[in-house]
Amino acid sequence: MVWYARKSSDDGKGMNKGVIFHEGGHYSRTIEHAKKYVESLGLIWEEELKTIDTEEEWFYFTDWEELDGDEFYDFDGNTYKLCHNCKGLVRVLIELNLCKKCGIYT
Repeated sequence: MVWYARKSSDDGKGMNKGVIFHEGGHYSRTIEHAKKYVESLGLIWEEELKTIDTEEEWFYFTDWEELDGDEFYDFDGNTYKLCHNCKGLVRVLIELNLCKKCGIYT
C-alpha cells in the first residue's frame, strides 16, 4: 500500500506533493484545485502567482519525501497511525483516537 503524508483539503485524497496554503491550513493536491481555491476566495490566480518567492507569499508547491509524525493517509484519505500499544500500523477511529486493532487509545 502507498502511504501519503497529507490529505487534500479539496477532495480528501492522500497526497505526497501539492500546494500548501496558510502554512498548512489548506492543502491542494493539484494545480487545478489550487486555482479553484484561490478563486473561491475572490482572488485572481495569475495575480497571486506573482506573490511566490516574495514577502507576500502565502502559498507554495512542495513535496514530502518522508512521512513525518505518527499520522498519515491512504489515497482515499483514510487516516492511519502507528499504534504504540500493538506496534502496528493501523487505521484509527480519529474522533475517538482509538486503535481499531487492539481497542486502546492511541
